[in-house]
Order: sequence, then structure tokens, then C-alpha cells
Amino acid sequence: MWQFILIGDMIIMGFMIALIIWMSMRQSKQEQDDCMNIPLFDEEISGDRHG
Repeated sequence: MWQFILIGDMIIMGFMIALIIWMSMRQSKQEQDDCMNIPLFDEEISGDRHG
């Protein structure tokens, strides 16, 4: 049973790594930077103020 879980985990991890590599190759450096900064600057973009 543990082999089934281990193999399934390896397949999912491989898929996620391949997806990240594929997405990073399709986007320009500027687009990647903009996507990575969304959580940091979400208040400036949406105008919401919490607190």
C-alpha cells in the first residue's frame, strides 16, 4: 500500500514540476514578475483596505 502512495506522490510532484517549467517558459520575465507580485501589491491593485 505504501508503494502505491509513494508512486502516486512522485507522479503528482513530477506533474507539478513540469507544469511550473512549462508555464515559466511560456511567459516573459516581466509577466512572471507581475504574477509573483500580485500577493504583495493586492491592496494597491484592488483598492481594498483591511484594518
